Amino acid sequence: MIPIAVCDDERVHGLRTREVILSHGGVRDPVVQLFETPDALLDAIRLRDYCPRVAVLDIRMDGTDGIRLAEQINDLLPQCAVIFLTAFLEYATDVYETRHVYFILKNELEQRIGSALEKALDRTGMPPRLLLSSGSSVKSVLLRDVLYLERILHKTRVRTRNGAEMVAAPPAELLKDVREGAFIRCHQSYWVNYEHVNAMEKNEFVLSDGTRIPISRTFRDSAKSAFFSHMRAR
Repeated sequence: MIPIAVCDDERVHGLRTREVILSHGGVRDPVVQLFETPDALLDAIRLRDYCPRVAVLDIRMDGTDGIRLAEQINDLLPQCAVIFLTAFLEYATDVYETRHVYFILKNELEQRIGSALEKALDRTGMPPRLLLSSGSSVKSVLLRDVLYLERILHKTRVRTRNGAEMVAAPPAELLKDVREGAFIRCHQSYWVNYEHVNAMEKNEFVLSDGTRIPISRTFRDSAKSAFFSHMRAR
């Protein structure tokens, strides 16, 4: 289980943030707890030994702001990664006064929360992984090391930086707990990890190791759209 704290003094926004983390965060076994005041979160840390791995903080709150709250969390729990959340772009420069891993505008929450949590858990020593089952053995590989998935007959080839594994599970099952958008289907047989896509040339993706992955006519438009969205987010 991965404890995640959400602090927002507007309950409706806090509940939405919690729901988006559960539905779009791509985190295995998240336990999301909502706090409606900074003091409630700080009391839980100080008095109840609450130790969230990630704190998602609204910046604009009554009594104190999320930046000040982050400073206190940094002092109490240096290992806790902070993600700032706000509806106001003018706070973008202020957040650099304190340690954090991501800044998200509320209207981009669904698109950004997966990347933010992945970066946060990577920072706290819990990078996301894929579990690969083959017969009676189970192997765990870092998601960032996976280049692409290839469906071959009734098996899936998982190509990583260090080699390849063959498993029975289809790509959809392997990726069910992975954040939305981390992989994109570009062909009947291929799913690529966009972190390793260096270029798009005609009907191919060029990966970081030089591998060329075909893009079929069926998936061309969706793959192209996802590619440019990913490039803008880098």
